[in-house]
Amino acid sequence: MTDTYDLDTSTDETHRDHEHGDAAESDRSDETASLDESLGVTVPEDYVGAFVAEAFEDVERSTEWADAVDAVVADGARDEWEALAPREQVVEMLRMADEFDRKAVERFDGIPLDRGSPTDEMRERFEEGKRLRRNADVLRDGIAAAYADGYVSDDDLVEAVESFGFDTDRVGAREDALDTVANAYDMDFRPYGGTLMTERESDEDAEEFEAW
Repeated sequence: MTDTYDLDTSTDETHRDHEHGDAAESDRSDETASLDESLGVTVPEDYVGAFVAEAFEDVERSTEWADAVDAVVADGARDEWEALAPREQVVEMLRMADEFDRKAVERFDGIPLDRGSPTDEMRERFEEGKRLRRNADVLRDGIAAAYADGYVSDDDLVEAVESFGFDTDRVGAREDALDTVANAYDMDFRPYGGTLMTERESDEDAEEFEAW
């Protein structure tokens, strides 16, 4: 597939290198070895699709598949999009969500942690990261809705995930990076699958997909 309907999530900001310092690594060979081992539960074959869809679902959102498609597929690319099989469309959604996560990690990691208080530029970068993070979660929630509505079958969903993969490590790195910055400067954010950590009313927090 080409990137015809991929989103431009870049900005015109000048990216500056920040010195974070290199943390000394402790010797954890035994722990590392245990982390490399695959842990999980056996899911009956008939329920694998539902298990995957539940992993993508955001309990605090009610995204429709059509809304996710409208957010990322330009009008001029609709014919190409519609020509894809549902499995291929899910693969493309997963790819875009993964790219949003990657860029969100870049934004959070680009914020220095050794300042007395965040600058306007740092706050802007933090908000960018949260928007990118939200976009990724909305797309995956849309996939879950497509499965629930019967647009994507069990086989299509499982094959799409097996074809593209789902990098839970990247999502974990994203959440760690967000949490680190938020804790350093007491910034507001909504925990993954949790509730908004802010004193503002919930309707004041932007929940719309912001594709840019």
